[in-house]
Amino acid sequence: MTEVVILFCLALVTAAATLCLWRLVRGPTVPDRTIAFDMLAICILAMMAMLSVLWNTHLFIEILMIYSLIGFVGTVAFVAYLMSNPNRLLDGAQFRRGEKSE
Repeated sequence: MTEVVILFCLALVTAAATLCLWRLVRGPTVPDRTIAFDMLAICILAMMAMLSVLWNTHLFIEILMIYSLIGFVGTVAFVAYLMSNPNRLLDGAQFRRGEKSE
């Protein structure tokens, strides 16, 4: 029964990761891509944790911690880069509202 629940949850997380990957590629703004990257990292962590439970192994625990740290540092570094020039946050926002650039 536990295996069935884990496989079902793994399928749901895989679908969520696919949607996050779509948002990461599609955009339309830089903050959307940043959030999609962070959610994709969380989905990958969840998949690795579920596979670790399913396969009854402890090998993924260290990898989970390292990957979560890399994802966090990457997100913080990207936000710091965006905050150095706030105009980067408006990447394409005026085109979504129908305004024309000058």
